[in-house]
Amino acid sequence: MKVPFKIIKIINIIALLFLLAGGYGLPFTGALQVLAAVLFLITFPRNKLIYIYFCLVILFFLIWDQHTIDWLFLLPIFLVFFLTYTIRNKKRKLKTENKITTKDY
Repeated sequence: MKVPFKIIKIINIIALLFLLAGGYGLPFTGALQVLAAVLFLITFPRNKLIYIYFCLVILFFLIWDQHTIDWLFLLPIFLVFFLTYTIRNKKRKLKTENKITTKDY
């Protein structure tokens, strides 16, 4: 499990760095975040938070064309932090599960 987490973590960090480019970096951030989410989904298909993430991404693109919503650009920033939280949460759970199983032996 270490290799997929390292790849997902590196992609996520690079995506967060693209946020420093402002509006120009948002498309790259979004693409890298979706790539990290797909890898996370392949690695952990039973995680419910990743399905919530994909539902929010689909919702974002469904309402993208409506020009009357000004708060729409807050959703990608929320998605960045939500995916980061999902990755960190799963990593923390795996660490605690490993500690419990190694103490049992």
